[in-house]
Amino acid sequence: MDVTLPPLPSRLPDLRRSAERELRGVAGDVADEVLLALDEAVGNAIRHGSRGRRPVLVTLEVDQGWVHMTVRDHGPTAELPCLPAGPPPTLADGGRGLWLISQLVDEVRLERAGRGVLLSLRRRAESRVAAGAGGA
Repeated sequence: MDVTLPPLPSRLPDLRRSAERELRGVAGDVADEVLLALDEAVGNAIRHGSRGRRPVLVTLEVDQGWVHMTVRDHGPTAELPCLPAGPPPTLADGGRGLWLISQLVDEVRLERAGRGVLLSLRRRAESRVAAGAGGA
């Protein structure tokens, strides 16, 4: 799935429906976590990375047991965000998005992409419970 979204929160439900179709065959709990991570990532790109009103580019692919996602905004982004080491303080004003994403996927990578940010995410396509059950 390759989608170019205008930077409007009202487009998130359409993106979610497209992603749900792409995730058919992926375990339900994994698909739910992927959808939440993707929604948060795209919401962040719209809120923080699309100040120039340029589109957000989103990819999602299921391949060889992994779900791969990218979210790219076009900035302008003054500083590359950092992945948080832990949850933000309870009374913090924001800062939960990247932490939440990191709890839902197996790999998170942030890099500069022109004046914007490219967020790359990977999640195993199998359920963590099922993966752990085989060794018990």
